[in-house]
Amino acid sequence: MTQILLIKPKNRFAKVIDIIEQEKHNFKFRRGNLGEDNFRCTIGLLLSHYGWTGYGCSSIDYDVADNKLHELLSTEEQTFIASINDNSENYDVVLEGLEVKHYPMDRQQKYFLSS
Repeated sequence: MTQILLIKPKNRFAKVIDIIEQEKHNFKFRRGNLGEDNFRCTIGLLLSHYGWTGYGCSSIDYDVADNKLHELLSTEEQTFIASINDNSENYDVVLEGLEVKHYPMDRQQKYFLSS
């Protein structure tokens, strides 16, 4: 008898999901722009988690937060999250999308699967 071990891969966005869960109660959901007043799109929420005050994209706090966000997510991954955001009604729908949808695999994952 042969046994097959199935391992569920860790969600690429697990850290992002944790941050959204932690921060979603601090902001009101919006589509499009990063933020205004107490409203944030998902990327704006992530930036605020890293210290962005929500007042403009040419400030030191924005630059610091943006650098930290780029350590977590590539530009392509941020675009992917923004597209989920802009087709959602609230943060819970974004979370659902990040938990269900999988970002395209990187080359290393493709290599191991094709070997």
